[in-house]
Amino acid sequence: MKSYCFVPLHHSLLFAAFFPAAALVTAGVGCPISFAVAQELAPAIEILDLFEEVRIPNIDVAEDGTILAFADSGKLLRRSEDGGKTWSVTQQLGEDTEGSCIVDRKTGDVMMVCAGKGYLWRSKDHGKTWTKEAAVFKPNAYGHGIPDGVPAETTCSESGVTLQYGAHAGRLLMPARVMAPFGSNDQEWWPYHYNTSIYSDDGGRTWQTSAPVQSGTGEGTLAEMSNGDIYYNARSHMSVDHRRRISWSYDGGAMYVDWRVCDELREVGEPFYFKYGAEPSYGCNAGLVRLPLESTGGKDVLIFSTPDNPGKTRIRMTAWASFDRGKTWPVKRLVYEGPSAYSSLAVDKQGNVYLLFEKGEKQPCETISVARFDLAWLTEGHDLERLLATPVTIKRPLASE
Repeated sequence: MKSYCFVPLHHSLLFAAFFPAAALVTAGVGCPISFAVAQELAPAIEILDLFEEVRIPNIDVAEDGTILAFADSGKLLRRSEDGGKTWSVTQQLGEDTEGSCIVDRKTGDVMMVCAGKGYLWRSKDHGKTWTKEAAVFKPNAYGHGIPDGVPAETTCSESGVTLQYGAHAGRLLMPARVMAPFGSNDQEWWPYHYNTSIYSDDGGRTWQTSAPVQSGTGEGTLAEMSNGDIYYNARSHMSVDHRRRISWSYDGGAMYVDWRVCDELREVGEPFYFKYGAEPSYGCNAGLVRLPLESTGGKDVLIFSTPDNPGKTRIRMTAWASFDRGKTWPVKRLVYEGPSAYSSLAVDKQGNVYLLFEKGEKQPCETISVARFDLAWLTEGHDLERLLATPVTIKRPLASE
């Protein structure tokens, strides 16, 4: 099946160099697909379909700059060694893979962490080859987070990060969710679910489950600020305000505090099948990444992605930017008008942003596709210099001063 993406007319004419006007790539062994942009709209941001008829995207950038695009909860992988211009054939990690990705910035190892199953897949050559290995997962004070009990699931959450600043620099930290009390996603148990994280101080051999974030939450995202604080942004399954749930960690991801809702980041409500409430609310998995300081003049800039149709159906994949550690989100830009759902974000050392997301023409999950842009594209029409000068008030616990 060939798939074509047409970009809305109001999109910018920057970024012709990101992809050729039309290119032929391989979606899988023996499965060629092509993409193009309507001639009257080109050159504009282009969207390339990478996978068909699978769900659950996850993307990261290896230490050598290779872009790693995963699908089907980490089972499938395509690599790009030229900044997203061309992509490898699809390779399979393992049929039993089910997790999320993290790159160890100290060693260069790439890991697909299957926390719910008690193991991970590790690559020491930037995703070319993989080896399955056991890992130890330790519970939190609830006793949650162990594979043979109530596990901490990394599947569907955003990629993890290697902490770079403060007392816990070098720690591997990943968002996760706990589906208490039985590890089930059946609706009657949603009030008992909560977001959390897992972290490792020994290169991924041992993982500790963190304290809970907020109850009723689902898949999570997180980012480290340049002073070591951790910003956590969570999906909420049961909140009819359709607002993302926010919390902070000041101890490297062990404890999450300062819970609040985000007034500006609102999310969809479908699939509208919650049978216990009077109003629909379900939310959606989202993407989050902090731009490298080298590309922002030392400013913490967060990029967020999710469908932009508050409380309604999954359409209009959109990217936002925050210049004050997630307090406000003054910039947003439409990436894809049509049906769209889960997304994941990664950034390379030059500040190019890679958005991997579910999209379709009639349904939101027909393909998993990648778009590439940078801060200049996202903020076109805004005063970027003024945005980068946005004042930031940092509040930390007294004990950390």
